Amino acid sequence: MDIDVSIIEKAISKHNAKKVAIQIPEGLKMSALEISDTIEALGVTTLIIADPCFGACDVPDHDMKMLGCDLIVHFAHSPYIKTTEIPVVYVEYRSSLDPSPILSENVSKLSGIGKIGLVTTVQYLDYLPALKDILDKNDIKTFIGKPKLATYPGQILGCDQSAAKDVEGVVDAFLYVGSGLFHPLGIARATDKQVFCLDVEKKTIFSINGEYQKYLVRQEMKKIKFNEADKVGILVTTKTGQMNKQVFDIKSEIENMGKRAYIISMNFVSPEKILGMKLDVLVNTACPRIEEDLVFPVPQINWDSVRKS
Repeated sequence: MDIDVSIIEKAISKHNAKKVAIQIPEGLKMSALEISDTIEALGVTTLIIADPCFGACDVPDHDMKMLGCDLIVHFAHSPYIKTTEIPVVYVEYRSSLDPSPILSENVSKLSGIGKIGLVTTVQYLDYLPALKDILDKNDIKTFIGKPKLATYPGQILGCDQSAAKDVEGVVDAFLYVGSGLFHPLGIARATDKQVFCLDVEKKTIFSINGEYQKYLVRQEMKKIKFNEADKVGILVTTKTGQMNKQVFDIKSEIENMGKRAYIISMNFVSPEKILGMKLDVLVNTACPRIEEDLVFPVPQINWDSVRKS
């Protein structure tokens, strides 16, 4: 893993840091020791955070301050949280896997699309100009929107599809560059437009329409379960960037629906922590990805989905 040491060195100097916490997502854990050695060579002592990292919003600033750290180096994501208990420097990770050949070989799968919105995560932002050029040369007018929460044009987050919303009114469909279905499903849900995925792992382009229809069916079933529920658990996390501070208002709102609501707080959200609690349904107020990534013993639905029902 190539590290921009200058960014870290400047942050250490700026904040006069002596003890540095290193936060790395699961996919880069194999480089943790190497990264620690590289940073300690700058004259500081490091601590490796072993807990899973679920995005730029997942920064354990309070915990690291309690341990005596005076700086967090957060890898792989672009800047997000503005105010933290100790300084955080974001060191972005950009992929060396160029998706341009995949688009060139599969661009015919976008035939019939006249105007398309191009979106991706931080890993593939460097390739957006080249991808736009390929699409434009194939008579597909390309639009790259500006986000509200994310840092760069065309960038989306699990909780922020505003780069897509920004150009929703002028495009026929969206092309997401990356892997997995979480982000493409989020775009489809936010815009109700056809979404194609340029999958860098499968090396192809495909429409997610079938998966989106399955998602809509699952959502309707969850809404029915919520409407039928008597006892509702409200999941709230204490993670700085994922905490919903309106959770007591949410409890009141749910109880006004004639249900009994229980606020369940945890830092790292995991199903086993609620075993033994006799709940009918869970309402998630933390990271929206939890709804799709974790399997709980009772149905789980995001709070924004409840409010839309």
